[in-house]
Amino acid sequence: MKRKILFLLAVVSSLTIGCQSVKFDRQAYTWTVLAGKPGTPGSADGTGSVARFLRPCGVAVDNVGNLYVVNGDCTIRKVDSSGKVTMLAGCPGNCGNIDGTCSAARFDYPEGVAVDSDGNVYVADRVGSTIRKVTPLGVVMTIAGSAGSTGSADGIGSAARFNFPWGVAVDTAGNLYVADFGNHCIFKGTPSKR
Repeated sequence: MKRKILFLLAVVSSLTIGCQSVKFDRQAYTWTVLAGKPGTPGSADGTGSVARFLRPCGVAVDNVGNLYVVNGDCTIRKVDSSGKVTMLAGCPGNCGNIDGTCSAARFDYPEGVAVDSDGNVYVADRVGSTIRKVTPLGVVMTIAGSAGSTGSADGIGSAARFNFPWGVAVDTAGNLYVADFGNHCIFKGTPSKR
């Protein structure tokens, strides 16, 4: 059973920006649980309330409506528009820093997630201090940083250093942006020309 929460806001509000007063309309949202069951943690695949999550923290959506979720059990989950949840990569409760395919891969407490126009998922692997890429088929590879080696260094691939990267975003040109919690800065990753 879906739990609905009606989130009501004022119809019209005003905001002062600089010297101008701007009026804008606020949209009311109706909230429903897409997947998982409130108050019931876990790591089970399934549709709607059958699925389980454990402290989900990062979320991103692709251009066809699939949702990607960083689950607190060191996994990346995929949720389709009907609420069907499947494991994309990682193994519940088995954290680490292993590149591989699907359940053979390991993440070290990931936080942020972003999706590019080709359906590749980028993960800010917080404790591993790396940036990981997950293909639509679940192949995981480390694209920046070196697992367990914190620091602050510009560079290509494993020469780059992060200190607890927390959030990640990707733009239409394929540039990656990383919010580095420990270094108090934003890194930009520019793809190499092919």
